[in-house]
Formats: sequence, C-alpha cells, structure tokens
Amino acid sequence: MTPTEAFPPVYAPVKSLILTLTDECNLRCTYCYQDKQTRHMTVETMRKSIDFFLNRNVSGAEYRIYLTFFGGEPFTRLECMEEAIAYARQPRPNVYKQIQFSATTNATVASPRVERIIRNAQMSLLVSMDGGYGASVHRPFLSGRSSYDLVARNTPRLIEWSPNVVVRMTFHPQALDLVDNVKRVLELGAPSIALCPVMEASWDLDALEEAYQALADYYILEARNGHVLPLKITNSYLRDYHQALQGRARPIRPCGVGTSLIGIDTEGNVNPCHRFIYRPHDRLGTVDEPIMSDKRWKYVHLKSSDMIGCRGCVAESVCGGGCPAAALMSGRSLYEPHPGYCVTTRAHVRAVHRIHDTLTIENNPAFARMLRTTDDHSPVLTELASR
Repeated sequence: MTPTEAFPPVYAPVKSLILTLTDECNLRCTYCYQDKQTRHMTVETMRKSIDFFLNRNVSGAEYRIYLTFFGGEPFTRLECMEEAIAYARQPRPNVYKQIQFSATTNATVASPRVERIIRNAQMSLLVSMDGGYGASVHRPFLSGRSSYDLVARNTPRLIEWSPNVVVRMTFHPQALDLVDNVKRVLELGAPSIALCPVMEASWDLDALEEAYQALADYYILEARNGHVLPLKITNSYLRDYHQALQGRARPIRPCGVGTSLIGIDTEGNVNPCHRFIYRPHDRLGTVDEPIMSDKRWKYVHLKSSDMIGCRGCVAESVCGGGCPAAALMSGRSLYEPHPGYCVTTRAHVRAVHRIHDTLTIENNPAFARMLRTTDDHSPVLTELASR
C-alpha cells in the first residue's frame, strides 16, 4: 500500500505559517534545541514562502491566516521582516485573505524601528522569558553575560506596542520555583503567561509535583482575593477539564503539526512545523512547488485516539497526545507521546484538578467568570506557547 493509499488526501488548509527568518540568535539558552548557525532567509526565499502560503493549494479558502516570524531571534532581521509584511499585504488578483502577523522574540531587541514594525503590523508577540534574575542565568548572551536586565527593561515596552502578548515562561529542573518566577513576570506587566517545561529534561518527579502544587496554592489564594492568574495553558486545561466533567470528549488532535500549521526554514524547505528543522527526511517539499509531499497526510490523519498509552491517564481529558516532533526526535513513533511531556503534563493536570475542585466547591465568582471566557489569542501563539 502506498502512503497516499494509507493516508488519503482530505481538505486540510494551512492556517498558520511559521517563517524562520534566521537561525542566528544573540542568546545561548542552555536548554534550546536549535543550532545557532549564521543562516538567514533571503528576500527571494521570503517572497516565495509567502506566495507558497497564499496559494490555494496550501491555505485553501481560508480567509484569516496567520504568519509568524521565527528564529533564532527574528528581530535581528528587521529589513527582511519589513519587506515580508509589505509583500504579504500587496493586493493579488483573486486572492482574498487577511493576514495576521506575529513573532516570537527573546525581548533583547526593542528599538524605535521595532516599535514601528510591531505597531504597523498590529503584531502579536510570544515573548520568551524564564522568570526572575535567578532563572535567567540559563539564558545568557553569547558573551556569557546575563540577559535579564535588558529583557526586564524591554518586556514592558513590547507589551505596550503589541495588541496581544503572551510570555512563554520556560522552566526546567534547575529553575523550578514556579510561583516566584510567575510573580516576577507579572510584575513586568505580562498580560498572559504560558508555563512551558523543557520536556527533554531529567525531572525529579517529587520536586516537579511540589512545584505545581505550590502553584495551585498560589492560584487558589489569588482567586479567593478576586483575581484569576493569567496562566494561559493552566486556564485552558481548567476549561477543558470543566467541560470534560460535563461530557465533552478529549481534544481531537495532539496539535496542528502538518495540518493547520507548517514551518518554512531559512533555505525554503517546508516542514511539518518549526521543530522539524533537523529532520530533512520529514520535509514536505520546498517553496518552489506549491504542492506538498504525500508525507503530509500522516499528520493530517493523526488523532489523539491513535496515541499509545493515553487511555486512563489523569491528563486524558485535556491532552491530545503531546508534541509529535519531540516524540520523533527522541526515537519514538508518531503515536508515542514523549515521556517527558507525559510526566510534566500529568503533574500540571493534578494541580489543575485541585484548583478546579477547590474553587468550584467554594463557588468562587472570579473563577466561574474565567471558565465562561474564551481564549482570544491567535491560534499560532497558542500553538507556539504550548511547545
């Protein structure tokens, strides 16, 4: 049986494109998965990438689509970014699409030119930050100098310039004081925080559990004082768990990899997502040809019900099966969740269960309002934040 027969084509338009403008970065985060090479996307490749995305064979009839600038640090490539925004906005015959722009950034670059770009494009931002000064020791500059002071100075400015900001707070076993780091990020004015563990790390299960339960204590205390913490993934889990108790099924897919989301690297290779950059055998083609490889269909047809070992898991009601890229890069199949993802998600969900049950029994009004709200962030920010 051929791959096409095993995974038949269906209508699956791409809604989100992650465009890697550069592989180069001015930080050397100890846990980063990406090589820091001096590869930059050319203007020609950028234009081909946008044409590829706008082609009806790729984004189909989708009207609202999302273009995210990625790196490395994309704001070190301001000229290419400006040209990309202008080129994407050019009117095209028979192309009726609204492009929403976003970028991931380490918040080390914030200048008047950056402000103009963000404001002009109404650009949403995913700001990577680990927390306070102590946690940021794992995010030094190339020279070894701490990046914290500059990031702490720039983050409030980026929040002011952008209409939509999520701070992606990465944590690992050497920076596990979640409560203190959340407080430090909130002090900088973060409107939303996504807690993202380094799933490939070696976790002490007791320490991880203790950190999440301490976070649950903090969340409950704040809710009792009328304030729900703006923890993006935690609140999403809380809503999903609340709806699951009312009979809603678990999420249908692990994520949008290869389906609603694709990534294009600096050389113009089309990947199932940005994390597949070092798996050339999984590429779906190049921007020179607006028809993706038949390899795509295995991602399109991937369902949470296909995942191995999920039945009966404490996180089953809120989890679709984790990051396929991380699973494949660890030597597992597409249908086997990465064990680090399982460990960290279960600890998170146990904290979510306690938060939900405690505040529901107390009829907490602030918590009840949060459960009724919907997440208005762009889908690609949600996707990137959860990685």
